[in-house]
Amino acid sequence: MSSTRRKPANREELRAIQEERFQRQMDLVFQAHPYYRDVIREKGLSRSDFKSLGDLRKLPLTSKEEYMAQPEAFCLQTKDIPSLAREERTLWDIVYTAGSTHDPTPFFDTCYDHYARISQLKRTTELMGIGADDTVINLFPLSSVPHQGFLSALWGSQSVGARMISGFGGSYDADFGVLRRSSEAVDMIERHGATVLWGIGFFLRRLVIQAQKEKRDFSSVRLLLPMGEASTVGMREDLRRRMADMGARDVRVLNGYGFTEKHGPSPECTELGGFHVPKPARFFFEFLDPETHEPVPEGDAGLVVLTHLDRRGTCLLRYIVGDLCSMTYEVCPHCGSWEPRFDRIPSRTGGIVKVKGTLVNVAALFEVMSRIGGIEEYEINVTQTDPEDPYSEDVLVVRIACGKEDYGSIAEEVAGAVRGSQEVSPVLEWVPPDHYSETLGSYKFKRFRDLRERQDR
Repeated sequence: MSSTRRKPANREELRAIQEERFQRQMDLVFQAHPYYRDVIREKGLSRSDFKSLGDLRKLPLTSKEEYMAQPEAFCLQTKDIPSLAREERTLWDIVYTAGSTHDPTPFFDTCYDHYARISQLKRTTELMGIGADDTVINLFPLSSVPHQGFLSALWGSQSVGARMISGFGGSYDADFGVLRRSSEAVDMIERHGATVLWGIGFFLRRLVIQAQKEKRDFSSVRLLLPMGEASTVGMREDLRRRMADMGARDVRVLNGYGFTEKHGPSPECTELGGFHVPKPARFFFEFLDPETHEPVPEGDAGLVVLTHLDRRGTCLLRYIVGDLCSMTYEVCPHCGSWEPRFDRIPSRTGGIVKVKGTLVNVAALFEVMSRIGGIEEYEINVTQTDPEDPYSEDVLVVRIACGKEDYGSIAEEVAGAVRGSQEVSPVLEWVPPDHYSETLGSYKFKRFRDLRERQDR
């Protein structure tokens, strides 16, 4: 069996296959990658300078802005490599990143990449415990540009032989008449006896709330997969309570960590058990200090940096994902899988802000909030006591969605945890449990916002 298809069984075998794939990928980069050939030429490097993955550090990091500015330049020009098989040269699909401040950025898949994506999503689905006896409803939006979420539920479900139905929600229709209302998705869940609900977290919860109000029978459901943002302990408990009210017992609520450039989510096998990396030999991850860009000690949170090891379309080397996280290579104590896992809830970078003269680590705040039970959603804002005065005092505001009866005890716990973590006393606000599900309209929820006028921080 070739190294491309050999399945590693432990960390040492994984690294050996990664090294082999890295050599093949660098051959392709030197032959046909517009962006990195220019970078390598400017650095005065040659093919012989890349003998192992450790030599990647000879290359500069690739920022999201650099990729977004010229995405076509990050796609291998496979027409320049006639030795490649037709499947490796044929463009199959374009998936788009969800960027909130720019137009979505294309990520190109050849037929080879498409098969690799399906293979990876098959393993993803298996890790979450979905099989041929399940009926999965895809609740991701049929959006105006192709996004990873819809494809994950589509191909992941089909690859394990599960029955798959699509809610076909969304906002773009252009009079084609293919979109469905959320009430129709509720009908489909009940009529088809769906066992798995898979979609964007806030929309999935909104749909569950709607179904509960209508006293629907969701007794067939055993697994909820709210994706796109981290699921707090409180949100999971809330979903489980609502599902129990509709007849569903022992419902598991699993989350995933994913981004378009990784082809799909890294799933939990059990709640808060870490995020498995399916098909890890296709990627190489570095974890770097956000300031110095030096490697952090293994197990410490660092800037997540991705290198593709087996791509024919878009290929990224030392790409800054934009998150802080860490990884463990220990065998999973829950499912026994050997695959490495992101072992904490990832948080976005851009993550050190000054509040009242104190440096506040946003990533640490996310970690604190994710561990407090009873919180269904939350939002952290930095603002000022007087919005009209750009030099008025800073305020750290934590808005908590939870049951009104639980707010007092939760607020006390949040206040103490934030002070203990960051030495800043927050201003706390209660919002109704369904507040965020009613107001969120974007593909991803921005959990932290700096609303101050001054930018000298």
